[in-house]
Amino acid sequence: MTPVEIGDKSYQLCENVNDLYDIRFPVFLNYLRMSIEEIDKPLFLSKDQKANEWLNKGMPYNAVKEYKDYGTSITLDQVNITGFSMCFALICIAEGEKQEDVDEGKLKVKLAEMHRNGLARGFVEESVRNFMKASPDSFGEYIMLMEALSQMMMVS
Repeated sequence: MTPVEIGDKSYQLCENVNDLYDIRFPVFLNYLRMSIEEIDKPLFLSKDQKANEWLNKGMPYNAVKEYKDYGTSITLDQVNITGFSMCFALICIAEGEKQEDVDEGKLKVKLAEMHRNGLARGFVEESVRNFMKASPDSFGEYIMLMEALSQMMMVS
């Protein structure tokens, strides 16, 4: 692990999967997929369940509204936590933080504190990419996908 400072706080940044507790790995993958797909799966499942409830009550307009609300919620400008941000929160360990704790609420609180202390987006992206590149057996396909997406963005 590499020590890093964000504002006046000290953290340990995981360099590769050997630094990461196994319990965090599937959570990291879930947020990584979320960042690539631009889908918040837990929120989608919640909205989908509500939409189905409306359909079962014979109220299709309300069901469609649930999906529209979901679409709006993942594109709002004020959304400040992305899947990549959550990946960073998982690999950047605060002093006293237990890696076996993968509570989403606590990770979001940690990110909010990091944001207040000046966490830069470039540092988040660089750290997550470096972590993935240092773990090619675990992330080879994702690295190739990210590079392909990057190339497509440069062309358009």
